[in-house]
Amino acid sequence: MAMTDQPVRGSVPLWRTPEALILIIAQLVLSIRDMPIGAFMLVYLQGQGYSPTVISQISSSAQIAGMLTAMVTGSIAQRIGNKWVWVGGIALAALNSLVFQSTSVWWIAGWWVIGGVGMALAGIGSASILTFIGGKTQIGVLSSIYILCFTVGGVVGNPLIGWLITRYDYHTMSIAALVMSVIGIGIVLFGIPHTAPVKSPTNAPNQIDWQFIRNPHALLVMGMRGLATVNYGVLTVLIPLLLNQTAQDVYLVASYASTMLVVASLTQFLAGRAADKWGALWPTIICFAVMVGCGGILFWGTHSITLLFVCGIISNAAAWALSSLMYLWVADFIPSDRHPLLLGWLHATWSICMVIGSLLGGWLILYTQGLPFLVTGLLCLVPVWFTWKLYRSSWHGTTAAEIT
Repeated sequence: MAMTDQPVRGSVPLWRTPEALILIIAQLVLSIRDMPIGAFMLVYLQGQGYSPTVISQISSSAQIAGMLTAMVTGSIAQRIGNKWVWVGGIALAALNSLVFQSTSVWWIAGWWVIGGVGMALAGIGSASILTFIGGKTQIGVLSSIYILCFTVGGVVGNPLIGWLITRYDYHTMSIAALVMSVIGIGIVLFGIPHTAPVKSPTNAPNQIDWQFIRNPHALLVMGMRGLATVNYGVLTVLIPLLLNQTAQDVYLVASYASTMLVVASLTQFLAGRAADKWGALWPTIICFAVMVGCGGILFWGTHSITLLFVCGIISNAAAWALSSLMYLWVADFIPSDRHPLLLGWLHATWSICMVIGSLLGGWLILYTQGLPFLVTGLLCLVPVWFTWKLYRSSWHGTTAAEIT
């Protein structure tokens, strides 16, 4: 390969790829159902008289169950295929709506944990289909629209579910959520073609391929994903808190959140489009560089409302762009039959690093208010090197097909 070349991807326009359009429609329908339900679960349990400690334990249990499930989802997909992992995940995730039919803490916890397992399966199954479809179409644009579905799902789903609860009750909302899950299953079953699972020649399908996880390319991608998430975890917790502390204006915090969603969504699309046209190397490096630069500025500027607002939005937008570029890293350097395996570990990496980022930010801010941004910003220099090393391997002729 020439030094400026990037791994070859499909160039068929998105609108001429039926599987891609169906993927987007299914993800949007399911996001309208899935995105708001967690917040309303918290409100429902509070209304049932449960303490914040019990509520947090139930919520954490589902997150832990999802993280553990993600680690073995790749092996499951090798056995039954990505489509059936997605369908099974939707079916299990649908059961979390039965929380709103229950009052016993054990039933509530059980349904919510099962839903957490389903969410992990569904997320990895759909993402694996995305990277598989990416061999035919513009995966950069597709991945940005795919992630945008989660945002749109929240924007549409929150008021819709809120209206159902206000107009009727939680039980009616629960039934509506189940119906939407059935619709989602129908779209995936009849719209997404089944691809035969490819079994690893060295591992049984019910075992984790530890040898693959130790592969240098897989480790680099996980490192890039993880360090970006640590930075994002700090931004997610501290920027709204510091804005509120400095300005004492809840409307400013709301404006920040709304503006960030718009800018981040647009940035995701532009990064994906650029990656389709010129390759993912430089969009990835630019995004990490932006996070480094914003970290340095915020170290000195946490007392400035303008700097908090602007740098928070820009850095968050870079993090969101990286979340869509991640699918290109997987598609570029990992064999398609191993996508579910790595995507599962990337899901677990995200969960762990979000916790690390939140805790690290809370600890470092005790020393100096801007220190969390400086430290996690400087950490993003490491994935710049990881990115260069990963894409440099393609210049030396290594392709995804050679990584087994």
